[in-house]
Amino acid sequence: MTTTERSQVPALGAQLLDGRPTIVDLTRPIYEGMPMWFGHQRTFTPVNQTHEQFKEMYGTADGFYARNLVISEHAGTHTDATIEYDPAGCTIDNTPLSYYYGSAVCLDLSHVQFQSPDDDHLGYADVAAIKRAEDKLAEAGQEIRPGDIILAWFDYGDRWFPQRKYIDENPGFSWEGAEYLAQKGVVNIGTDCNAIDNSLDNTFSGHMVCKKYGIVNTEHLTNLGQLINKRFDYFGLPLNLVGGTGSPIRAVAVID
Repeated sequence: MTTTERSQVPALGAQLLDGRPTIVDLTRPIYEGMPMWFGHQRTFTPVNQTHEQFKEMYGTADGFYARNLVISEHAGTHTDATIEYDPAGCTIDNTPLSYYYGSAVCLDLSHVQFQSPDDDHLGYADVAAIKRAEDKLAEAGQEIRPGDIILAWFDYGDRWFPQRKYIDENPGFSWEGAEYLAQKGVVNIGTDCNAIDNSLDNTFSGHMVCKKYGIVNTEHLTNLGQLINKRFDYFGLPLNLVGGTGSPIRAVAVID
């Protein structure tokens, strides 16, 4: 059995892990060669030492295997601090953690599909597109509430990851759509795409709305199709990076 096939189980039995709430893992894998936006550092995971190298170097009976990480603050599933898009914004270590966890709903925006060229902005989640998603949410007995975290399922990321198309082309929010959510009091806008902005939008509308309203966004989420039109507890906590402009996260939805 290879390392990737092995599953960790407590020596005293798998039942020690029972009784926990059900979670949906929303996090994409981190690995060398993973898709990265061209403006960010590529990911590298060189070996620091093998078990045998450690034993030989330090004369011990047991060795310790470890790798190094060379990684962007915006690699894979990650969240932003406002300083990334606002020179007067906060760094990740000075941003309250309450931005990154709390009650959340997932909007079905699968009707917003990327296309190029897009003169009619059909690949942008505008107010009408979001209200259409809200109608589906209401049918399930839910609504967007002040303080919510909003995750947007465009039914895009899981279909195209890790192909080049995933990183180069994606639907996203228009200024009006993102502002509509911000004015409802949401504090974090997440997406299953490479960015909350449409990849054709060189004005970065979604990010600029976040700048205007002092809120954050989360990108590269996965498995959102399991959460559409549901309310759940979301956790996407960043590392405590001093001066950080963002951070990779392990994002999960607790659905019990």
